[in-house]
Amino acid sequence: MEKLKKTLKNKNGESYIYLCVIILFVSLLLSVIILYMGLMAQVRVQKHNTKARLDGYVTESAVNAFNDLKQGENYANTFDWAAFENGVYETLGFEDDKTLYEHPNGTKMTRPTVTVLRGEGFGIKIEYVAIYPVNWNGNTYADLEIPITIVSYYKGK
Repeated sequence: MEKLKKTLKNKNGESYIYLCVIILFVSLLLSVIILYMGLMAQVRVQKHNTKARLDGYVTESAVNAFNDLKQGENYANTFDWAAFENGVYETLGFEDDKTLYEHPNGTKMTRPTVTVLRGEGFGIKIEYVAIYPVNWNGNTYADLEIPITIVSYYKGK
């Protein structure tokens, strides 16, 4: 410890090497933190946008079910559950058997696993993997895969 203090107080310039190493380390750490924050912001934005699309789809289906109720029908008997499930894929941008959807910002989304929820209402649960490219200093180093689950449920009163 005494030697480090002596080196840092040295007037010959040897202490600048340690200062440069510390500055490089702090810069690298700050760069990684900013990269992480940017990726997490992208994850939140994509999850929010997907949830909004899914909520819109479930709301539209709920309006149709409510119209059936107004006509005296039981929506559980007249509701087309297979079409409800397949409509999720169209809502999220998956036409036909497309397995990967690429967003304009460079992120990708695998074809979701759709589960129809029934009970005192109805809804959708989707599970998919979001793929984000890890870009640093203008280069792409890897793809970060994050599993995401989103639930949108309409509960009848």
